[in-house]
Amino acid sequence: MASDAGSPVSRSRATPTAPLPAALFAALLTLLAGPAAAQAPPAQPRALKIDEKTIAELSPGGKLESARSTKDHLALVEKTDGRRTVKLDGRQVGGAYDDVSFLRFSEDQQHLAFAAKRGSTWVLVVDGEDRTRPYGKLTAPTLSANGKSFAVSACNGKDCHLVIDGEETAPQFEDISAPAFSSDGAHCVYFGKRDKQWVMQLDGKPYGPSMDNYFTWRMSRGADHVAVAALVDKNWTWVVDGKPGPGFDVISDIDVSPDWRHYAYAGTNAKSGMAKSRTTGSLVEDGKVTADYAGRGFGSGFLGALAGGYSTITPGVRRFSPDFHGLSDPMYTPEGKLVYAARRGDGDVAVFVAGVPGPSFEDIVSPIGLSEDGKHIGYVIKRGESFVEVRDHRAGAAFPGKRAESFVGILTMSPDGEHLAYEIVRGGKQFEAGTTSRALRRVVVDGQGGPEFDAFGIRDLEVTSNGRNAHYTVVGAAGNRDRVVFNGLDTRLYDNVFRGSATFVDEQTIEFVAQDGSRVVRVTAALQ
Repeated sequence: MASDAGSPVSRSRATPTAPLPAALFAALLTLLAGPAAAQAPPAQPRALKIDEKTIAELSPGGKLESARSTKDHLALVEKTDGRRTVKLDGRQVGGAYDDVSFLRFSEDQQHLAFAAKRGSTWVLVVDGEDRTRPYGKLTAPTLSANGKSFAVSACNGKDCHLVIDGEETAPQFEDISAPAFSSDGAHCVYFGKRDKQWVMQLDGKPYGPSMDNYFTWRMSRGADHVAVAALVDKNWTWVVDGKPGPGFDVISDIDVSPDWRHYAYAGTNAKSGMAKSRTTGSLVEDGKVTADYAGRGFGSGFLGALAGGYSTITPGVRRFSPDFHGLSDPMYTPEGKLVYAARRGDGDVAVFVAGVPGPSFEDIVSPIGLSEDGKHIGYVIKRGESFVEVRDHRAGAAFPGKRAESFVGILTMSPDGEHLAYEIVRGGKQFEAGTTSRALRRVVVDGQGGPEFDAFGIRDLEVTSNGRNAHYTVVGAAGNRDRVVFNGLDTRLYDNVFRGSATFVDEQTIEFVAQDGSRVVRVTAALQ
């Protein structure tokens, strides 16, 4: 059973072609929400006043394994002498266990659940009490908003059920996924496996076709519409409202129009041979292929022939790039206009809005950002050995881009289109080969580049609505230690800055949770 990701992060490199989840990208697009003043660069560095408050202490010899923080609470898993204990705000919850996974708070932050292992079996613990009988396998639980009810999937061998408030429900499966609820909380979705086929269960009833495998899913608020990324008849496709679309070796994430009447995704099949190994990216709209674009793939000529002999495209759901795949992940504006970048030839990539192309560029190396009204657009292009930001199809500030592998992993535009923020990643040979995630990384806000770090990653980027103040976490800023940067000013190094904990208190103050040796501290940093 996989352990909870928690707050401590992996230092190994993620798959370079892994998709940016739709929920994450949507969250990034809302970071700059609020009324905006006239565009202004981040304020010049002054000084930071740092205050640290100890909120938990590890036991002598104890090791922090995972943690989850909210605005007011911190839960952590501590390993001491081979046993795990859970502490909530510094106090132990439940007993000592052989393993602990899936720390989860209720929405009101008043209740805590986790899966605990004793010997070879697992139980679900809620507020320190066992709430299920022992099982050989438990998935991540889901708590109701007030924490009084829970759902979890459980298995003993190939006898698997959805368990609600401790009671097993029908039907029975040979394997089962974690349950999840629609945003209104009225509908439950999970996937059950029987005879090597997965079937989606919506409110306890089969929904859609049988699948060889599945990757992710999306659902409208009232569960009127459901989309599932699935492997059907050896091809990956999006199954929308129970109907599979065209299938491919690789597909992108899906986007839907605000009214869910239209959907779009990209797909590609690799064509390999000793002459070349190329890709053809297809745009799928409402279940039909509407356009094809030739991607560069692994290249052509002698080097391309070598690549064709030894390189493959990993099937599944991936983030698409116009240069390699032929087009980017498509997305809809609030007005329902389709937006994507596509490659029309060597050094000829353009952004299309409702079928109309913008200016041609050598390559587009970032996601596409949209304003809330869909009238403004932002992205980053490649020009020679430089990365250049573009707003409303007009080129702006340029930054160095040359290294073995360079790209823009995250980009966000404010709802009014006045502010643009993104991360530039420039990796060396080991980064390109996938043996490390350490690369040169910097954040750019409104054309102003911040310091460049040789680090594992940058996360939790947040910018104030007027574009003047920004903070982010640098993972592995020095060795395996992290730090937070606020308006270009560094905090000191910590053993770990907890994922998702850094946030604005007000425009002049941020706070985050970090590990400092045996202490877990809540740090407040204020501009002076």
